[in-house]
Amino acid sequence: MKSIPEDRNIYKTIKTDPTNTLQKKNNVIVDDLYKNKYINLKEKYQLSSSAATAPRLYGLPNVHKPQTPLRPIASSVNVPCYGMSKYVGETLKTIVSEKYNVKNAFNLKDKLKDISVCEEDVLVSFDVVSLFTNIPTTLAIKIILNKWDQVQKRTNIPKNKFHHILDFCLKDNNYFMYNNKLYTQSFGMPMDNPLSPTIADIIMDNLLDNTIAELKNKYNIDIKFIAKYVDDIFAIIKLNDVNKILDTLNKYHNKLQFTTEMGENARIPFLDVCIHREKNILFLDWYSKPTSSGRLINYSSSQPTKYKINTAKNLIHNVLTLSHQRFHGANIDKIRKILNTTLTPTT
Repeated sequence: MKSIPEDRNIYKTIKTDPTNTLQKKNNVIVDDLYKNKYINLKEKYQLSSSAATAPRLYGLPNVHKPQTPLRPIASSVNVPCYGMSKYVGETLKTIVSEKYNVKNAFNLKDKLKDISVCEEDVLVSFDVVSLFTNIPTTLAIKIILNKWDQVQKRTNIPKNKFHHILDFCLKDNNYFMYNNKLYTQSFGMPMDNPLSPTIADIIMDNLLDNTIAELKNKYNIDIKFIAKYVDDIFAIIKLNDVNKILDTLNKYHNKLQFTTEMGENARIPFLDVCIHREKNILFLDWYSKPTSSGRLINYSSSQPTKYKINTAKNLIHNVLTLSHQRFHGANIDKIRKILNTTLTPTT
C-alpha cells in the first residue's frame, strides 16, 4: 500500500492541506449560482460544504487477481466538492450513451437474445488497465462542452460557469491524504469520487465511437456485438480482427491501455453471467467469481423475517431468470448450498 502513492508518474506530495481553501471556493461558486437563480434553495444546501475533510486513501484487495494487487480508492465523503460532484454527475448522465452501456446482466441478456454467431466469430473481453487513474480529464471536459446542446437540457447553469465547475471538481479537488501525508493526483480521477463513474462512461463512449468508426473506415472491420460496463467490454468479433481491434483501442490515448481475454471452451464471463456458445447460438448461465463467498444475510441475525425471505426469493429469481434452462439443475443445487449455509436457523 505504501508504494502506491509513491508512484511519481501519478502522484505528487504537497506541503499544505488545501481543504479549507477548496471548501470556501466551493461555497463561493454555490452562492453565485443561487444568487443568479441557476439553482434553488434546496440545491444550494445540497451543494454547499461544511466541515470538509481531505479524501483518505486506502487499498481494496483484488483477491481474484494474481498476487492480490491493491486498487487505490480515495474516500470522498465530506470532501469540499462532494455535493457539487454529485450534482454534476447526475446532470451529465444525459450524454452517456445507451448504445454500448448495459445497466446489469438482465439488460445484457435482452441485448443478446437476437444475436447469432458464425464459425469465424469469437467471444472476447477488453479491459482497461487502471481506468480511473488514467482518465484524461482535459479530454473529458472537451467532449462535455462539445455536447453542450444535450447537457443544457438538464441544467440552468450557463456553459462558461459549468466549465468552471468541471475544472473545480476534476482538477482542483484531485488530492488525498495517506499516512498523514498529502498527495495530489497529476492525472486521472480518484475512485470513489461521485463524478468519476460518469466521466469514465463519457470517455469510454467517445473511445468506442472513434474506434468503431476507424475500424470500419480504415480496415472495413465490423463488430457484430459490443457491450460495456464501466471499464469492461464484451464483444463478438471475427478471430482475425482481434489484434487489429486491440491495437486501435490502444491508439485512442497513451494513458488508456487495454488487455484482452479470449473465451475458453466457447464461453466467457461478463457481469453476473457466463456467456456460452454452441454452434451459432448463445446461452447464458449464472456466474460468480471463484472468490465469491456466497454469504448472504444470516437467518439468525437481528433482521426482520421479510428481509430474509426476500433475500432468498431474489437469489432464486435472479439465478433462474439469467440462466438458460439447461443450467437450472446445477444452479438449483448451488442455490440450496448457499441458502443452507446462510439462511438455515441455528440452534
